[in-house]
Amino acid sequence: MPSITAVCINKNKIHNLPVFVEEIRRKFPNIKILSMMNNEAAPSYFNGGSLSQYKDYRHYVISQIPDLEILDDTEVLEKERVQARKTYRPHQDNLSRRKKDELSRKNTHMQRKGEQIMEHGQKNRHGGKSQTEESSGEEWKSEA
Repeated sequence: MPSITAVCINKNKIHNLPVFVEEIRRKFPNIKILSMMNNEAAPSYFNGGSLSQYKDYRHYVISQIPDLEILDDTEVLEKERVQARKTYRPHQDNLSRRKKDELSRKNTHMQRKGEQIMEHGQKNRHGGKSQTEESSGEEWKSEA
C-alpha cells in the first residue's frame, strides 16, 4: 500500500510498539502522518504516561520511520529527529548492515568451499596430482 501516506489508529489496543511500528513501516513505506493516540503503546498525559515516556515514544517512532512529518497531532521537529537518531538507530539500517555482514561471511565461506571442492576434484581427475603439480612433475602429497 505504497500510496497511503496517513494512518490514524487512535483508541485501539496496540500494546507492542516495536512490532506495530515495523508493520506500519513495512506496509506503508511512504507514510508521512501517523496518529496512535490513546493506545497503551503510545504513552501520553491522556492515558497515564509521563512526559519522559511520551518523548521516548516519539523518539522511537521517529527513528524507525524517519520520513514521518506528523506524529499524533504534533509536527516532527528537526531537533526531535536529531535526538531520535542519537537515542535509537534506525531498524532498517541495523538490519541491512547485519544482513550485509552475514551475506559477506556466507559468500566468503562458500567461495572457500568451492575452491576446496574444485582443487580436490582436479587432483582426483589427474591421478592425485593437481594440474599445476602434473605440469611441474611434482607429486601431490595427501595430508591424511
